[in-house]
Amino acid sequence: MKTQVQFRQTDSDEGVALLDGSITSLEQAKIALAGKLGLPAVNTPQGAQEDIDVRLRNGGIDPASVSFDQIAE
Repeated sequence: MKTQVQFRQTDSDEGVALLDGSITSLEQAKIALAGKLGLPAVNTPQGAQEDIDVRLRNGGIDPASVSFDQIAE
């Protein structure tokens, strides 16, 4: 199983990433996308959860534009 993640960059370009495995939530898709693109982590207070939307925005991706679809092999 693979997952296709679609997104729009802040400069209005469209992007697509093909990820291995099954993704079941938008939050999981955003985290996997940030990892796949090698976006740097956001500094957060110790024990606080990283704000993935900030990480995507810092990497030039509009977090509200992220969507995903499952692709059967």
